[in-house]
Amino acid sequence: DLLLTDPPYGINHPTDYKSRGRGGIAICSNYQPVFDDDKPFDPTIWLAVADARILWGANYYSSKLPDVSGWLVWDKMRPDDLDQSTCELAWTDCVKGVRRFRQLWNGCMRNGDACEHLVHPTQKSVALMKWCMSLKWTKNYKTILDPFAGSGTTGVAAKLLNRKCTLIEKEEKYCE
Repeated sequence: DLLLTDPPYGINHPTDYKSRGRGGIAICSNYQPVFDDDKPFDPTIWLAVADARILWGANYYSSKLPDVSGWLVWDKMRPDDLDQSTCELAWTDCVKGVRRFRQLWNGCMRNGDACEHLVHPTQKSVALMKWCMSLKWTKNYKTILDPFAGSGTTGVAAKLLNRKCTLIEKEEKYCE
């Protein structure tokens, strides 16, 4: 029913946080590069997969998507002078207008489930994915697909909401 995913954007996102000195205040990790993030992402095949779609990071490939009025904003409540994004955007063809989810998500400073550990360099929170599935436009979709599952937070959120979910991930490390 609903494609809810965070694909590789094609931006070659640096994932060597510790090596670049991010660990000065708190413990941080280096991660392996995001699979396929070294080439532009083409969302075309995913537009016919489900009744409705939410694609995170779509601001990087929006020229390849149909025009819509629906965008989701994840306001991470980060300082504006940070070198990483303070917000993330998702293109959607099922939500009307622009909707915002606010959650502190800034390295070790984050609100969320206490057992939610960062295991992926571009991990989305369980709370964010639950919010996506609980909007008035998406709450009746019972089957969720995430073909770029990463750490699996979409699946955790679906389980918490009693939804069926299919996760696909190429990196065996994250499947484990």
